[in-house]
Amino acid sequence: MEKTKPAIVYRYGRGAYVNLTNRCPTACSFCIKRRWEMDYRGNNLDLGGAEPSPAEISAALAREYAAAPFSELVFCGYGEPTMRFGELKELCRLLRAGAVQGVPAGLRVRLNTNGLAGLITGRDAAAELSGLVDSVHVSLNTPDPAAWLEIMRPAPQYAEKGFESVLAFVRSASSVMKETMVTAVELPGLDKGRFAALARELGAEPRFRPVLEEENGG
Repeated sequence: MEKTKPAIVYRYGRGAYVNLTNRCPTACSFCIKRRWEMDYRGNNLDLGGAEPSPAEISAALAREYAAAPFSELVFCGYGEPTMRFGELKELCRLLRAGAVQGVPAGLRVRLNTNGLAGLITGRDAAAELSGLVDSVHVSLNTPDPAAWLEIMRPAPQYAEKGFESVLAFVRSASSVMKETMVTAVELPGLDKGRFAALARELGAEPRFRPVLEEENGG
């Protein structure tokens, strides 16, 4: 069956989700983008290398809000949003300035991330998002650095310092964000108690997520 046009903004629940990029520094063992053939519940998230500009996303958000208001904007697609850190910040600035037509400047903004933005940008990325992003959900998945390598399967340049970089990102985010969550997919062997203790030590709250089902239902 022929795929539909790639979605740069898609709806799920009460949120509008921004599909900023398909690039990612990890190849997580639990990721469903290949198994689901880049489709997410009827939305084609395969950008085909044509990454949308902040202006294109702003226009799509304006159309979506006019059609049916949403209560949250979420950076989450089949890729790591902070791979386009400059564009992510620019879109947030446009929103906060009231420049996204019809969309409230105070709309809640959430970033779903693997937490590697510090290594991606070479800077304290979380601090730069202060005032732009309200909530960060960091996919850590384990309190153990060796297990992190097995689960997250980072590209070589992110392997050596990856785990500690994610922890540093969470610490920084928890000091400037209204909400910082550290998430774990409920994979076999996960020590929930140890994971929750680490999350709270970093100033965040733990959240556990079920492994997504095989079928890609609506």
